[in-house]
Amino acid sequence: MTPRELFFQLGADGRRRVHLSLCADALPVWIGYVRGRSAVLRYRDSVVWMRHDVDVELPGDALRSACAGVDLTDVGERYLEPICALQDDDLAFPDPIEFAYYAMYNCFRRYASGDDIDDWVIVNQALSAHHVDEAASRLSRAIEEFGHTTSDEPHTGES
Repeated sequence: MTPRELFFQLGADGRRRVHLSLCADALPVWIGYVRGRSAVLRYRDSVVWMRHDVDVELPGDALRSACAGVDLTDVGERYLEPICALQDDDLAFPDPIEFAYYAMYNCFRRYASGDDIDDWVIVNQALSAHHVDEAASRLSRAIEEFGHTTSDEPHTGES
């Protein structure tokens, strides 16, 4: 059976734990990117030409909110502008970074906001933050570790 098939055999709580685990695994990709920058991440929106600083804490806050099942730090409001900017091509990240960013956003939307986000979208985005050759093993490991137990929540990847 493929990792994808195993994932879809999990119950809702098992899929949630796997989502949180995969996002916790993708968060260091984002953190490494922003910590490796010498300057503040900024972009200018194409509607009113206003300059915005990227909220580098937002993906971590989104994951913590998803784990808690509630918006802890106004994450939903804070994501509005940068998601529009990404969709308008006013803000761009390298593909793995953008996938990590969207994985945290969609995980937040599903588990803290209650939005109907397709299960596989979160898996695919979180895995796409890493090299394609690692996808199956990362998903299998998350399923084995978190999919079938009632263990503690996955660590959010931050110290």
